[in-house]
Amino acid sequence: MEAIFVELRACNPERNCSRAWRIAIDRDLFGELVADVTFGRIGKAGRTRRRHFSNENEATALLKLGLMRRSTAKRRIGVDYVVTAHSALAIGYIKDCGIHIQWRS
Repeated sequence: MEAIFVELRACNPERNCSRAWRIAIDRDLFGELVADVTFGRIGKAGRTRRRHFSNENEATALLKLGLMRRSTAKRRIGVDYVVTAHSALAIGYIKDCGIHIQWRS
């Protein structure tokens, strides 16, 4: 499996909302599949959680779940997430989830 990387940001100064979410799925030095999810306020260190997976399906399920959660941001926090960086494989997952993310040009 190639590395999958997605970085999203949601900014709305009027609501004092400045959020970032990032996921990176890759293999570690021992060949185990790991996902690092980092989230929090932009400009701060944020929190990072690492999960280990036994197969690719479990790892991509976490990716899809995270993207689906971010797709409801407009309703929850009043601003949509914007894709700021991604790997080539991530585009397919973003589109497959059927989410509406504004792409930054």
